[in-house]
This record gives sequence, C-alpha cells and structure tokens, in this order.
Amino acid sequence: MQHYVVLSRKYRPKGLSDLIGQEVLAKSLRSCLETKKVPHAFLFHGIRGVGKTTTARILARCLCCIGSDGKTDITSSPCGVCRSCVAMDKDQHLDIMEFDAASRTGVDDIREVIEATQYAPVLGRYKIFIIDEVHMLSKSAFNALLKTLEEPPAHVKFIFATTEAQKVPETVLSRCMAFRLHPVSPDALAEHLINVAQKEGYTLEKDAANLISEESEGSVRDALSILEQALMLSAETKIVTLDSVLKMLGGATSDDVKVLLKLILDAKTKEALQKSEELFAKGTDPYVLFKNMQNVLYRIIVDKVNGKITNYSLSNLLYIWQIFLKQTENLRNASFPEYVLSAAVVILSHTASFPDIEQLMIRENPSEVPNNFSKIEQILGDKITPKPDTSNELVSNILSKFPGSTAHNVE
Repeated sequence: MQHYVVLSRKYRPKGLSDLIGQEVLAKSLRSCLETKKVPHAFLFHGIRGVGKTTTARILARCLCCIGSDGKTDITSSPCGVCRSCVAMDKDQHLDIMEFDAASRTGVDDIREVIEATQYAPVLGRYKIFIIDEVHMLSKSAFNALLKTLEEPPAHVKFIFATTEAQKVPETVLSRCMAFRLHPVSPDALAEHLINVAQKEGYTLEKDAANLISEESEGSVRDALSILEQALMLSAETKIVTLDSVLKMLGGATSDDVKVLLKLILDAKTKEALQKSEELFAKGTDPYVLFKNMQNVLYRIIVDKVNGKITNYSLSNLLYIWQIFLKQTENLRNASFPEYVLSAAVVILSHTASFPDIEQLMIRENPSEVPNNFSKIEQILGDKITPKPDTSNELVSNILSKFPGSTAHNVE
C-alpha cells in the first residue's frame, strides 16, 4: 500500500527560490551563502506555517551540499544528487539533527546537543542543529547553551525556529542572526494554491482560492490543509468552487455577507437580525460569518478614506470597527456563539444609527462647519461645559468675598 503524503509535505520547498512570499529572506540568505559569510547561528521567527522549519532545512541543505563531484563549496543552489542532498531527501542525514524544544525542554536534553557538537560531520561539511520552537526551552537549558552558542566549533551551525521570538532570552538573540518570516500575501498564496490544485489534477476557482488564502491568514500550511480537504470533497467533479469551500468552512456566500453588513450599516436592526437567523438555519458558522463581515467592512473603510464611496460616516465606520474587534474575542470564547453574534448585530446596527459629529455641528450652526478636529473640540467644549455667567448678582457677591480678586480674574 502506497504511503499517502499530505500536500503541505508533498509540496514542501527544497530551494530558496521555491519559498512562497519570502523574497527578502531568500535574497539575504543567498547573499550570505554566495559571499561565504555564514554566521554560526540563525533564528527564524514568524507565525505558524510560513516556512520557518522549511527554511532551516533548505539552509542546512545549502551548507552541506558537496556537489556531484564531491568537491563543491557551500552553495545557494543545492545539486540534489550528491550523497548529502540524497540523505536530506530521505530524512536520513547523519549531520543534520532536528530537535523539538516543545517536547525536550530540559537542561539534560541541551547537554546532549552540546556533547554532540564535539564530533566531526560524517556526510556534509557541517554538523547542523535545527531546534524548533526554541522559546520552549527552560531557563536552565538556555543558560547551558549560551557558551557553546557563542563560540561553537568551526564545523557546527545552529538554526533556531520559533513562533514567539519575544520569549527567547536576549542573551540568545544577541548571538544569532535573526530573520522574520512574514505572513504570505493573499494574492501570492492564492496563486500557489491554484498551481498545487492543478498539479493534483483539479481546477481551483479564483474566488475559492482567494477565500482559502483569507481564511489561512497568511499561513501556507493552513492554506494547503484547507485545500486538501476541499479537493477531497470535489473528487467527483475535479472542480473546487467558491460555494463548496464556503459550505466546507461553514461560511455564507459573499453576497449574503454583503447584504447582512449593508443592513447593519443602514441601521435596519430588525431586518439584519432576521438575515443572521436565516444564515444560522443554513448551518453558517457564526465566527466565520463575523470574520467575513469584518473583512468586507475593512474594504468599505478603505474605500471611504480614498473617497470611492460617499455614503456612511467615517467616524461611525471606525467606531463599528472597534466593536467588531471586541465582539470577535467574545465570539471566540462564547458557549453559544449564535447568541453573541445576534446581540452583536443589534449593537452594530444601533450604533450605525448614531449621527455623525460633523452633522451635529451643521444642525447646531449651519453657517459654520468646522474643518478640523481642534475646532470641533472647541465647539463641543463650549456646548458641554459652558463658561459661568459672572454677570449674575449672586455670583458677583460671592466673588467679592475674596480680597484681591475680581470676577474676571476668577473666571
């Protein structure tokens, strides 16, 4: 029986040029390798699934490749045929050791690594230690590693990967060349998904690819996992459509999302609540629906700032955006997310009915429309906290009790 390999492993990059959305990182590493100025310790950090461990393996491959003739120096383009590259492909390289700090956090585990640095490489030119999730190491483990990390043997390279660089001690960070891997842009990720689907014999619609890339939030591994599930559901037709992805993710159609958000922004509370209940009845996931609405709202805000739309108040849109951010956290922690979303719909649509600040100024004094924030602040201050009327006889009598002061001075 043939062993099945998931897409995230099957299409794992093997060279710097294959990295998705990490052009700056690839250029920097290529420069290090070509100029032979390779530091003894690297740190790759970023969100999950953007290629930290993959980049570490590619770098290790570049450093250990000896070429088809067995004499090639370190290179940014591994040959793929030498004994070192072949051993890497089979995950059997004796000189490249991966260490999971999430499960081996103690000082004794790090002492094993330190002891192993004393032995010369067997297949490649370097002995390379890839430590994943390095921030999980204990304080004593970090302390034990410091001296070796600062002055390792010439044949040793350390490559660290972590999702939380802020948890790595500064004493370790200062001894590494750190690179941040950015979330992959939606366009680049969607294009990659379409290419992968094509290689698998499927057709992935552009809208479906865009939805998957948005759902994965810049993580290539997450995107490929979603795509893999979509391919399984479309095994008969070999076509992955937007509707099939939406149903799989528990979301509503883009039209449904836009309709619901428009009802909210138009302050039609009753209709918005009915629309959300209709979507729940169809099996729509409340969290996915809310997140999709937030994505559409973001585009509306951008269009408003750029002057592409004239309806809606920018101040109200920004206030509604803040409510979205707060309610997103509530949805994530709710036992009954449908109730939280329904309540959020009421809150949002009610907020949308609030008058705009500038419109309030126009109603109060149509002849003077403030054109800057300081002017608005001044007018609001005068209306909310008016100055005392010191012409009143009672006030004047009270102020006269304070020698050396006049009503004008006290005012």
